[in-house]
Amino acid sequence: MNDMRKIILFLFVVTCVSLSHAQNEEEPVVADDLGWSQSFSDNWYIELGAGTHMLFSQDVENLDSKDRFTPSFTFAAGKWLTPVFGLELNLQGYSLNGFSTTEGTYTAVVDGGALEDPVRNEVVINPDGSYRHFIQYTNASINLLVSLVSIGGYKEDAKFDCIPFVGVGDMHVFEYKGIPKNDVFSLNYGVIGKFKATPRLDINLKVTKAVFDNEFEGRIAGDQSKDSYLAGNIGLVYYLKKRGFDKVTSEN
Repeated sequence: MNDMRKIILFLFVVTCVSLSHAQNEEEPVVADDLGWSQSFSDNWYIELGAGTHMLFSQDVENLDSKDRFTPSFTFAAGKWLTPVFGLELNLQGYSLNGFSTTEGTYTAVVDGGALEDPVRNEVVINPDGSYRHFIQYTNASINLLVSLVSIGGYKEDAKFDCIPFVGVGDMHVFEYKGIPKNDVFSLNYGVIGKFKATPRLDINLKVTKAVFDNEFEGRIAGDQSKDSYLAGNIGLVYYLKKRGFDKVTSEN
């Protein structure tokens, strides 16, 4: 695990522990000021999801639409810190289809120390010199979640929720068919549509946009500084113990 991923994991654990402890230690509120409490072991969940995604980069539009869609898998672990705010550690990845032309700047150092294209010997080259390449990766991010349904007041029995999220992460590209190993910073944001199936199980529809450096796969194409992917995943969310919050009141 690289340093960036260690930092992400550390921040996730420390934030969950600190905020949950502070919530448990807060002073009782007055009778006309309602709050919500939980123990540290409450509202933890894990999620498994699968779906599809596509890459957005300088040359990838040259691919047929059907070739741009590839499988996407997600694993997440998170905790709702309050009825409104949650924190999630999300791991997404598998493979992206890219496209290269004869133009571009290559950042991988090959034999002799030259910056050349290390992929050409691993793929099928088209007559014009272009080719499709294959990028295997994982994107680990720490995301802040906001429950829009709970902003107006906690609704314990709500079946549906809309949850926007934003976070930062590390996108790790694996060495595969000439693509060099790399790690780049990623900005992640999107929205989750949640259906509460049982007290312990949710069904999520998650749409994610991830933005990262143009050179993430060892090639700089065009003049844009960032590439991105858009993913849609359906997931099952399981709550490990108690779910929900207890209302806190105190008498004068």
